[in-house]
Amino acid sequence: MLRCLSCNGILQKSETVCYSCGEKIDGAAKAKSKGSFYSVAAMLFYISLGATGLSIFTKFGPPLAVCVPATIVLMFVKSSADQVKKNQT
Repeated sequence: MLRCLSCNGILQKSETVCYSCGEKIDGAAKAKSKGSFYSVAAMLFYISLGATGLSIFTKFGPPLAVCVPATIVLMFVKSSADQVKKNQT
């Protein structure tokens, strides 16, 4: 999704002038990506999932009472980030 750099209005790829503020678009408007947040959320979820598995089978690592709630919360964050990423494309 392209946005105007002045007013943050939504633009189509074919537009040369912003409909909201009238500023000319010179190609500097770029699509903003939330991919980095999704990748961080996914990475933290999988680390937490691994720590949960580790705490179940060994005494090494954080306690299970900490890992399970953290994994559940990160699962919801990852799911929400996945929906945002899916809706942007």
